[in-house]
Amino acid sequence: MTLKSKAGLLAALFAAATVGVNPAFADGKPRELNLHAKKYQQYFAQASSEFNVPVELLESIAYAETRWRHHVPKGQARKNGEPDVEVDPHGGMPPNYGIMGLRNDTHFGTSLVQAAGLIRERPATLISNTRANIRGAAALLAHHGARKTRAFPLEDWAQAVALYSGIPQPEIAQRYTYENFTAIRQEREAGDYKIRQRHVEMDKIYGRDKLKKLAAPRITIETGVPDPKISAPDFQSK
Repeated sequence: MTLKSKAGLLAALFAAATVGVNPAFADGKPRELNLHAKKYQQYFAQASSEFNVPVELLESIAYAETRWRHHVPKGQARKNGEPDVEVDPHGGMPPNYGIMGLRNDTHFGTSLVQAAGLIRERPATLISNTRANIRGAAALLAHHGARKTRAFPLEDWAQAVALYSGIPQPEIAQRYTYENFTAIRQEREAGDYKIRQRHVEMDKIYGRDKLKKLAAPRITIETGVPDPKISAPDFQSK
């Protein structure tokens, strides 16, 4: 894979992760979760308790990766009534699997296999079973958290979220964490998903100047280099 195509993958990743981002109750009306989303909430809570990771992070990662819709390989749609999205491994962007967007490719890594090993399940089970997918992702997040627990401040989990993303470039992975923590701080809610709101000290994670860049309405991703950088053309440091 060329450096140019890798940069393209990263741009596509963030285009997918940020599409449709809007605060909860944009029209002033609360959303009623559908039955599947309510079931997923229970799975998140159970996995949070089992692996001692913040439930908000499980919710926000699922939102960033799939908008709480289970991803399955093309031609393998399930027949259990849950909403599926079929992903094509030959579609250009390496596919992610399940509601938590676990991966198994040469660029973003083998989180699917790692997560399956941590909960002693087959990778195929994490692809086909939503609860197993969430459990595996929670176990992987706990592994990356290096003995952190739900009692730790959310800010202390930033590195674990970056590692979970599988994005090899630190600055791009940091953008991924920013999207996750922003979703928690602002809350996201629709009929298909809900991220509970919780205060996050964003300055503590990123520093004031970096936070301004990350929050800029327009960013660019450098291409053609081993470690693409994010910049904000409209940002002016005081």
